Amino acid sequence: MRIDIFISRMKLLKTIEKLIKESEEAYNNALERSVDERELDRLEKNYKDSLKLLRTYNQINKKKKS
Repeated sequence: MRIDIFISRMKLLKTIEKLIKESEEAYNNALERSVDERELDRLEKNYKDSLKLLRTYNQINKKKKS
C-alpha cells in the first residue's frame, strides 16, 4: 500500500472516531438535560449514523484486504 493512501485512511479513521465521540457526548449530555423529544431523537440518530459509518469503513477495509 502506498504511504499516501495509508495516511489518508488513518486520517479518515481518526475523523470517524472523532464524530462518534462528539455525537455520543452530545447525546449523553442531552439525556442529562431536559431536551425535547425531537432533539433527543435527532442526536440519537446522529450517534447511530456515526457508528454505522465506522462499520461501513471497516467492511470496506475487510473487502480490500481479501
